[in-house]
Amino acid sequence: MIFTLEPLKAAEGDCLLLHFGTPQAPRLALIDGGPGQIWETSLLPRLQQIAANRNVQQLEIELAMLSHVDNDHAVGLKKLFRRLKSEVEDHIPVPQRLLRVKRLWHNTFNDVLGDSIDKYYRTLTATLQASTGGGAPNPALEEALARAHRDEHGGSAEEAAEIASDVALVMAGHGEGRDIRDSHEVLRANNEIAALNAPFLKHNRPALITTGNAPNAVDVAGLSFRILGPMQEEIEALQKAFDKYVQDKGLTAEAMLAAYSDKSVPNLSSIVCIVEAGGKRILLTGDARGDKIITGLEKAGLLVNGKFAVDVLKVPHHGSDRNTTAEFFAKIRAKHYVLSGDGKHGNPERDTVGWLIDSRKPTDRYTIVLTYPLAVIDAERRREVLKKHKPWVPAQHALADLIAARKAQGHKFKLVEGAPFKIDLGGDKVTW
Repeated sequence: MIFTLEPLKAAEGDCLLLHFGTPQAPRLALIDGGPGQIWETSLLPRLQQIAANRNVQQLEIELAMLSHVDNDHAVGLKKLFRRLKSEVEDHIPVPQRLLRVKRLWHNTFNDVLGDSIDKYYRTLTATLQASTGGGAPNPALEEALARAHRDEHGGSAEEAAEIASDVALVMAGHGEGRDIRDSHEVLRANNEIAALNAPFLKHNRPALITTGNAPNAVDVAGLSFRILGPMQEEIEALQKAFDKYVQDKGLTAEAMLAAYSDKSVPNLSSIVCIVEAGGKRILLTGDARGDKIITGLEKAGLLVNGKFAVDVLKVPHHGSDRNTTAEFFAKIRAKHYVLSGDGKHGNPERDTVGWLIDSRKPTDRYTIVLTYPLAVIDAERRREVLKKHKPWVPAQHALADLIAARKAQGHKFKLVEGAPFKIDLGGDKVTW
């Protein structure tokens, strides 16, 4: 049996390959596609390599999942689906198409906030996204959001800037999400792909992937998926609150901030799920908040004495210290922890890695997987600190110093620096 998670280099974003099946009949899933040029530099070359090494004319992807509409998860998937759509529209013969995606899971932005928002976003793409391309947020939008946050909530300029950056990524990502959905519709009309979010249905129509629409585990091509988030009641509450805000004040940057502050939603809409095969489990978290992940596990009856054991934990939100706590790592124990980030926005944060390590006994043996070398991550984190006109003190700020200190204290964890790296959980390894 093959059951292997392969994190790819994805800059500040997420891009994960999940290999499963058998050596004779291998299968592949894709979770998120990363930001900017990750499609060109990381994802497409790896897919081409897999196809060549497996000696197949067309590489089938059983499932492509966008964990949530956020620029640093969505751009690579947008480019993948644009390619598939163009091949269909240009009548490229099937044998000449390198890739085929059989299913797409994607909670579209307007499905989360209602169809009224879609027209609004179509008119604002230029405003929401920077002129540099790649779907990056417009800096002017980030500044406006930061001002709006401080006016509403007070707090420090640093906190406001961090939250504004997250919100702007989600807002800028709407165009990517809409593009993916449009491409899916063309593929679906040509019988090239299953219905959106299949097998989740409501009234015989594609359903939002939530705990309410997926109360039990579902089988997809031999893998078991148990949905832990988003939670149905939170999506419904968000929709009602957002609709009221729009009715009262109109669709403004402030409305987006109100809907997408870390204290309410940013990442409530992330698809959180346990993927299982052969008794091994991977917890995929997107950018979800740690407390929401714990609640999802609790509601699913999966906590044992308040704890959950898993083979792989994809640490949420690139290791941001605003999505996890020491308690989160005390409750969720993994054999492998994956932190996807290159230091941009400070992620992975030093506090997050410290909480993770300190949640374990020094004698525990487990693996921490970083998608970039420590030196690369710390160099970018240093730039982020200096941009705020603060001093960089390695002993206080550097991940490398933290890791070295914990190793000197006798901690036995293994550190993997830099993707690609395969986490083989099945009896058979991925050799392609």
